[in-house]
Amino acid sequence: MTTAFKAVLFDLDGTLANTLPLCIAAFRSAIEPATGVALSDADIVGTFGPSEEGTIRALAPGHYDECVAAYLAHYERLHPDWPDLFAGMRNLLDDLRARGVRLSLVTGKAAASTQLSLRQFGLADYFELIETGSPDGPRKPEALRSILAAWQLAPAEAVYIGDAPSDVTAAHGVGMPVVGAGWADTTDGAALAAMAPDHFAASVDALRDWLLPRLAAPDSSAWLRIAQRVQALAQTGLGFNPAPYDAERYQELLQLGQRMLHHLTGVPLPVLEREAATHSGYATPKVDIRAVLFRGVDAVLMVREKADAGRWTLPGGWADVGYSPFEVAVKEVREETGLQVEAMRLLALWDTRKHGHPQQTWAIYKAFIACRVIGGSLLAETPETTEARWVTRAELPGLALSTGRVTLAQLERLFTYAHQPDLPAACD
Repeated sequence: MTTAFKAVLFDLDGTLANTLPLCIAAFRSAIEPATGVALSDADIVGTFGPSEEGTIRALAPGHYDECVAAYLAHYERLHPDWPDLFAGMRNLLDDLRARGVRLSLVTGKAAASTQLSLRQFGLADYFELIETGSPDGPRKPEALRSILAAWQLAPAEAVYIGDAPSDVTAAHGVGMPVVGAGWADTTDGAALAAMAPDHFAASVDALRDWLLPRLAAPDSSAWLRIAQRVQALAQTGLGFNPAPYDAERYQELLQLGQRMLHHLTGVPLPVLEREAATHSGYATPKVDIRAVLFRGVDAVLMVREKADAGRWTLPGGWADVGYSPFEVAVKEVREETGLQVEAMRLLALWDTRKHGHPQQTWAIYKAFIACRVIGGSLLAETPETTEARWVTRAELPGLALSTGRVTLAQLERLFTYAHQPDLPAACD
């Protein structure tokens, strides 16, 4: 038997839901009034590959901004006419989540329309990672590689589900198994099957029958999330001054959660008990602040952490009480590098459990804040670091990274802001 799947990656349009007709209707409503040109379905579909912005560039280049805004407005207005997923798909997603399978969405759609559809379908929290399209052309191979890197999976440990021949090509191009999703009316089943996917499924039920026996047993990361949740619920319950018998139950739950965390992570029970004793009230994630400083578009400031055997990371640390996020970023850069910086904007707010970090006993949010140098000079060593220097993007794959602090996939995504500084902030 082939390697069991630890992750399942889905396309959206024509795979999760019958949204291709919605896209076509929204394009027609946005472009035809602006250009005065009637468009056939074939005219529109023939431009697919890039995200929606690429279609508008091709069909209405003189009305780009106007048509992009109109497209999103019509897409949202018309979406209730396509209100739900394909029959059986929601149950399949729920079953995959219950088994601890990691779920991701890889679509050629733009981020804005993707989020509109996820809200419409009630899927906003189903996918750990979401990769969307580019107006400049198809990018699914890059997106698939990014997810494999983030989750530290071999290609054979994940499977992609898509309804287009190009989906088969993209997955096989990175060595990933792929299922041809042949259940949508808009899918050319013969053309899809001719691309020789690893499996062709004519229905969602057929996908289920093929997929479920090929799933890996739940790994410890799924149980870790359960243990963290048990501990958080117990802490929150104790924080609301429960009645004596309820307090006893919450205290027992807290101890059970700590025992689970001990077995999953190897952290000694006394350490977990001391950590829990310092937290009271409503349980919330811890916050890690990381400063992002670019030199041009191909280098970023990084430091080597004494606390992690000299591994490399972005300057930063835990958010301190009494400091704002921007103030923490400025302070950490000064302490770890000697540079004086100004914090400019938030680039990303990411949940560690969605980005392939090593297992942690606590839930953690990571805030990445863009900064610029205004003075100072790089120090050879500080109490926390053994080195600080500008690292080129080409060097990143060869560095020993402190992956509890930042991953290679996160650094690659952050570099998009060096080239496109006006992009909106990313948030899970």
